[in-house]
Amino acid sequence: MYFLKILENYKNLGNNQATLSIALAFAVIAISFAAIFIRLSDAPSLTIAFFRLFISLIILTPHLIMNRNQFRLLTISDLAGMGISGFFLAGHFYLWITSLEHAPVSVSVILVSVHPAMVALAGYFFLGDKIPKRFFLSMTLVLMGTAAIASESITAFTEGSTELRGAIMALGGAAMMAGYLLVGRRLRQSLTTTIYVSGTYSAAAFLLFLTAIITRTALTGYPVQEYLLFIALAIIPTLLGHTVFNWALKKVRASLISLLYLGEPLGATLLAFFILRELPTNLQASGSLIILIGLYLVIKSESSSA
Repeated sequence: MYFLKILENYKNLGNNQATLSIALAFAVIAISFAAIFIRLSDAPSLTIAFFRLFISLIILTPHLIMNRNQFRLLTISDLAGMGISGFFLAGHFYLWITSLEHAPVSVSVILVSVHPAMVALAGYFFLGDKIPKRFFLSMTLVLMGTAAIASESITAFTEGSTELRGAIMALGGAAMMAGYLLVGRRLRQSLTTTIYVSGTYSAAAFLLFLTAIITRTALTGYPVQEYLLFIALAIIPTLLGHTVFNWALKKVRASLISLLYLGEPLGATLLAFFILRELPTNLQASGSLIILIGLYLVIKSESSSA
């Protein structure tokens, strides 16, 4: 993986603000394609989540072999941390991918993006981070926007739709993402991108594989186009998106990385319109805008106090 080699070898790359901004901007565009690829696939959620990570690891294998000596320096604490991080990542992928089976792209990606507020709250209660007064106004906006989207989902649910289930699973995916970012924030202070990514992705893929075996979810026998979608998911939103964010976690706070994830709902909604011809309703669009404003204020207050 040449881009990973660049990230690891050129340690001053992240110190150049312009270069860092360009890399993170491309990462935001890359993760915006995830929801589209998932909606185009007919495979079960577990299968999509597993192959997204498994193929990523296959692509990373040559780079991992070249840096195998780094694995000898891992401690029990490092391994446990990557296991926990992998658990959160596996939960995030499964819950969010499943939510896309029941809810529109715009609803799913907006609700799964409330994790910055969860990161800020968890940082306050567990890591001693300070919360500015503006945070409470921000949380009020986030809750109002979520309530607006949820009210429409409840209406759809009473009419026989499963959209409410999708909304709940998207929020569960947000909670898992918050845990993933907080654990990664600590681990990336001592682990390289190569070690952290390979360990976390391996743990997540293994947990998803076990779950697929237990639930008897098929991992083989799909058409070629399905596997092409799995490969696209592994390369574009995972390696060129999430992996770049993992690299940046050592250089910026987890709350600031969360801000960049706010680009995904906007990008995914636009792509859903052009590719899937899917548009949010007026209430969903209004609720989404309120959430984005609230989340922006959450991160703005976080960065101001940093």
